Amino acid sequence: MTAVLEAPVRRRAFAGLAPRGLRWLMWRQLRLAVWVLFGLVVVAGVAAVWFHGQEVDYIASHGIAGCEAISLDPHCQGPGIQQGVLEFRATYGRTLLGSGLLLALLPAVVGAGIGAPLLGQELERGTWKLVLSQGVGRGRWVLAKLASAGLLVAVVSGVLALMYRWVWQPSGNNVSGIGWYSQAFFASGGPALVAACLLALALGALVGALLRRTLPAMAVTLVLTGLVEYVLYSVRPYLWSGRTVVGQRPELTNTTWVFGHGFVRPDGTRLPYYDCFPGDGAQCAAKYAGTKEFTDLHRAADYWPLQGMESLICLGAAVLLAVVTVGWIRRRLA
Repeated sequence: MTAVLEAPVRRRAFAGLAPRGLRWLMWRQLRLAVWVLFGLVVVAGVAAVWFHGQEVDYIASHGIAGCEAISLDPHCQGPGIQQGVLEFRATYGRTLLGSGLLLALLPAVVGAGIGAPLLGQELERGTWKLVLSQGVGRGRWVLAKLASAGLLVAVVSGVLALMYRWVWQPSGNNVSGIGWYSQAFFASGGPALVAACLLALALGALVGALLRRTLPAMAVTLVLTGLVEYVLYSVRPYLWSGRTVVGQRPELTNTTWVFGHGFVRPDGTRLPYYDCFPGDGAQCAAKYAGTKEFTDLHRAADYWPLQGMESLICLGAAVLLAVVTVGWIRRRLA
């Protein structure tokens, strides 16, 4: 008698955990992407654990921790040290660099592979009519799709960014030659990757809603995401105030990012490179009286401010695109 009474109780207790209504629909539509991305994270995690162990063992066994390919550190001048660094860069360094650059392409994959079909596929097939016939409002439907896809993308990209940061740290800035400011690390090992993926998702969703055709929307999103990534890369040094050194070029460490170098007049005017090339100070001084060499640079302490500014820009743009998408769907779908 007791067993007969307990079974319905268990069903009622766990019934609330199953997705219902719109939640069930979002799960059905995104479950393939969930399992694919879950598999990607698992494979990447296994590879990261193996790679991290290998590079740490190599660095320790060769005694090259903190050493560059060319270094004035007495420790790094020891027998076999420089050769060990070069061999590390030719093997582990290349893998680390390639992985970072590959991960930097994730926003384009997200935008074209998840964002563009998110609404474009439903609008192309006409399945949105069935959803709205169940009493679901247009705005609520779009918000649910954007929120569920955004949550998935944020979690996956965040985990991948943490993994890459973890494998980069033992050799970053020196042994591997991959600086904190490099595209391979900056775009792949911090919150900027998550923000860029969310921006690409929102961009793809809007393009899909506008074109109402999946394949063209994917192609256009791929191009637009590439342009956005290029713009972000171009303006990155100027998102946070750097330091300008006027006079003799300062001694630079492995963690210094030089993003500007040339000559400046006494009134602050910077000379074009075709008029006065860096490294030819005597000729420049003779041609332009009073000119001095300048260097624009960022220190390692600027990493997080730069990450924060780029992330805020991407997240702000993503929210704006999401609002436009919701407004467009609410007005255009009847």
